Amino acid sequence: MTMKTFKKNFGMAACIGILAASATSVFAQGFTNGTLAQLAAGQTLSLDDKIFSGFSYQANGLTSFDPNQIIVTATESGGIDYLTWSGNIALVSGGFASANLVLNYIVTANPGAISMIDQSYTGSAINGLLAVDETAATGAFGGTVVGYSHLDAGDFSDPPAEPVQGDNLIINPSQSVLYVTKGLNFAVNSPNGGFVQIGQVEQSFHQVPEPSAMLLGSLGGGLLLVLRLRRLARRD
Repeated sequence: MTMKTFKKNFGMAACIGILAASATSVFAQGFTNGTLAQLAAGQTLSLDDKIFSGFSYQANGLTSFDPNQIIVTATESGGIDYLTWSGNIALVSGGFASANLVLNYIVTANPGAISMIDQSYTGSAINGLLAVDETAATGAFGGTVVGYSHLDAGDFSDPPAEPVQGDNLIINPSQSVLYVTKGLNFAVNSPNGGFVQIGQVEQSFHQVPEPSAMLLGSLGGGLLLVLRLRRLARRD
């Protein structure tokens, strides 16, 4: 009687261990946030089936921008993965002026293939304009472009801190590795001066299959294993 009880418990423990290992192998976790400076120095972010790497930036003419104060975070909500830059990125001028910021990163989905990248920005402006061009390429930065969008927004102040929704980057065919380049172009367009300020830049990644579906499949297989181990234990 004692031996049978031990065998049942061992079977359940083994199944739980296999299930946990299976989920971990599908969705390996690592850093989910870091400063832009840390990421540009080689740190990567990982979440669900995705790895974000190859970060770099080039800033020209901005009056407020510190890569040590820009926090980049990978999060999940409703089965969708997000990458968010948070911090003060701004151009302030007493007259006409322009500035730009180029952000690069690589996103890898394994398994799965990314079919669309959505984007949004939160900021404000007076006498200012913001234009954003984004490309997703394969092979390398500046490689074969498989997705492109252009956002031209000139009114951030009604209401203030208005989220600006950008065009979707449709990736066709879907890709497991994308080299993403985002160019943010700022302008103060009045001789009396003004400002353009961005506090948050957000990307969401949509793919086939979604990470939640892959995790469900992994858990489903584990549950079948639980039932089989318990059935075998009863036979003893």
